[in-house]
Amino acid sequence: MTKNTIFAREILVTVFLIILLSTLCIKKVRDLKVLAQESISQKNEQIIREALAVYRGDNEGLCPMHLADLKGEYLNNLPPHYYKGKANNEIKEGASYQEIFDGNGGWLYINNQYDKDYCEVYPNAEV
Repeated sequence: MTKNTIFAREILVTVFLIILLSTLCIKKVRDLKVLAQESISQKNEQIIREALAVYRGDNEGLCPMHLADLKGEYLNNLPPHYYKGKANNEIKEGASYQEIFDGNGGWLYINNQYDKDYCEVYPNAEV
């Protein structure tokens, strides 16, 4: 074998290793992004729950009719729920989790017109 052939093989092996390591790094960065978004969604859920608690404290324990009623005095904007890499502010409302859950992201607001002091918020996604 000539020196040029050996040198060419070394370059090919080096290029292959660089591509392999780059691919692994890109996947790791994507995984970290998803973890960060999950963490942000959990914090956003906590923010909404706290706004609900303050609203109820100001309104004799009664829940808002709609989650959007928190906007303004209790929340500047509804924080997003991140699902599959996308921010979603959609709100689905109903009397039970099973009635409105579809797993497409956004928020579920459970409020029962017959029980004005019960309300909960959940992410609309499998945990």
